[in-house]
Amino acid sequence: MKTILSLLFISFYSFGQGIKKDTVLRALRVSNNFSKPYRVLKTKISDRYMFQEYYKKTDLTLDYVIRYHFYTSIHLNSEKNQLVSMDGTKFNLSSTSAMDLTDEVIALVNKMYLGKKEFKEFEEFKGVNKKPSKSNKEGFNNLK
Repeated sequence: MKTILSLLFISFYSFGQGIKKDTVLRALRVSNNFSKPYRVLKTKISDRYMFQEYYKKTDLTLDYVIRYHFYTSIHLNSEKNQLVSMDGTKFNLSSTSAMDLTDEVIALVNKMYLGKKEFKEFEEFKGVNKKPSKSNKEGFNNLK
């Protein structure tokens, strides 16, 4: 009897482990200008590490850009790729990669009332924290 119960327990435990749960990467900043203080990026991507790639010539990861600079939580393993704004408006996204989703989110947020300010601040921040280019060794010219 113990053997049967043990086998049943192992089977149910293994089955439960095979089901992927939604993972939420919370917004790192919130805004008090709307009833919902952050946006939500719903994505079909299930691996959070896909958002650990660095964003275009910066030392900022994709998830940090989305979550901090654009007040957005990321809901992994969703049924579709969609951005839900702070006012509840839903935008279906066509991108499939984490980098392309990040670009699409930034472009959409830039068209929003509060998003214009966030985008401007991000562009200023990104310019200051740009990685030196390997090809022209930008940033090393000041050492001469």
